Amino acid sequence: FLYDAVKDKKTLVFSNSREETEYVTATLRQIAAGRGDEDIFLIHHGNLSASLREDAERKMKDESVARAVTCATVTMELGIDIGRLERVVQMGAPTTVSSFLQRMGRSGRREAPPEMLMLYREEMPLPNEPLPHLIPWELLRGIAIAELYIGERFIEPPRIRHMPLSLAFHQTLSVLRTCGELEVPQLAVRLLSMPPLSQLSKWDYRELLRHMLEQDYLAKMEDSKGLILGLKGEKLLSSFKFYAVFRDSEDYTVRCESDEIGTITTPPPVGERFALAGRVWEVIDADMPRRLIYVRRVNGKMEISWPGDSGEVHTRILEKMHDILFEDKVYPYLMPNAAQRLETVRHLAANTGMRDSMLIHLGGSSWVLFPWLGTRAFRCLKRLLKRDASVYGLSDIESEGCYYITFKADLRCAQEFLARLKDDLLTVGIDKQSLVGPAECPIFDKYDEFIRPDLLRKAYAEDRLNASEVMRRFAGKEVEDD
Repeated sequence: FLYDAVKDKKTLVFSNSREETEYVTATLRQIAAGRGDEDIFLIHHGNLSASLREDAERKMKDESVARAVTCATVTMELGIDIGRLERVVQMGAPTTVSSFLQRMGRSGRREAPPEMLMLYREEMPLPNEPLPHLIPWELLRGIAIAELYIGERFIEPPRIRHMPLSLAFHQTLSVLRTCGELEVPQLAVRLLSMPPLSQLSKWDYRELLRHMLEQDYLAKMEDSKGLILGLKGEKLLSSFKFYAVFRDSEDYTVRCESDEIGTITTPPPVGERFALAGRVWEVIDADMPRRLIYVRRVNGKMEISWPGDSGEVHTRILEKMHDILFEDKVYPYLMPNAAQRLETVRHLAANTGMRDSMLIHLGGSSWVLFPWLGTRAFRCLKRLLKRDASVYGLSDIESEGCYYITFKADLRCAQEFLARLKDDLLTVGIDKQSLVGPAECPIFDKYDEFIRPDLLRKAYAEDRLNASEVMRRFAGKEVEDD
């Protein structure tokens, strides 16, 4: 279906991951070869060589090229001029309304209307599968994103981080390199007046400076008490890699003869095969000290994976998904298969008690909780349930995305459990710091490895957990998330 939808047009095909982009490109090329058609398929994502990305950009922009299809990730979402497009295709649902708008906005330029097709690949679940597996979550998310913009002009607000410790570490060294020496109050004024660091408290910044002094990234002058760069700080600054605030890539470069193909995270042994740039390669040699992999091209199709998460979903999207599931509204932009799938899942939800309760009994001691919360609030709730599992008699707590949590428990009824949870939340609230284990060391950003673990745990609680939405959903109480 996708092949026929794009084969005669200039099209961008967006996916939410590099893995999906590779799979789609390889499959389209396989179909073209099977039909004896010209290979007009290009690929664009962050692990490809600059030459391959630039080739895709050039062909998409060149108006003398009548047909070209580029399969891409967020790298083609904005900031690159690719001229006139006839269609944009989205594989699955975007994770945000803003991403949906950016991608749709790539088509319809130069007085042509924008056109976007969302395509969902779903294996039809068997009737005896657990309830949460019978729900087409991505389809619901796609409709919710479209409806939020069409009906409400909703776009996710910017996320403001309270404790960007990695950035504070980086900027502290940068400012001292520029100024030579500053006293702590002067340094704090300069750093905390920067908009990205304005939410960082003076106490937390003082603790960060204290740790940097202890670890010799900073040093204190004996006479003036001012701060200067320490020996470890000087060493970090001596590398050109210091100046980027994003994590350095530790990937392996893939070469086919003199051509650079791209990068991969884990080097396969000689003789093994892997996918990259929409093609399959066989390893013929490896230079591990220089992080180089030499390959030759072979026929076939394989999958590849890179580390990373799938992005955060706003709670407003989950709430809209809930509304879509339990209303009767007909959406004119749904094609027949999608409309039928939505009708089927609405019938399922109406007959399983999902309208009446967030907690559904799956039989025996198995339960499923549908909290309808975005990523950060869902993460907070799951950690809360895991922390208090013994109190509530829960075990085998599992989840998928931010859609549902399954667990085992000997409960008499769902409402009794929800009422007890509400009482506990109203009585003691949610201490986000207690949800992060004392042995955890959450490292996400480039310089997190140089920061004290207790500060990292506090930053994780502040910036990656949302307690206020959990309180509102389960306790009916509005609180400010600090």
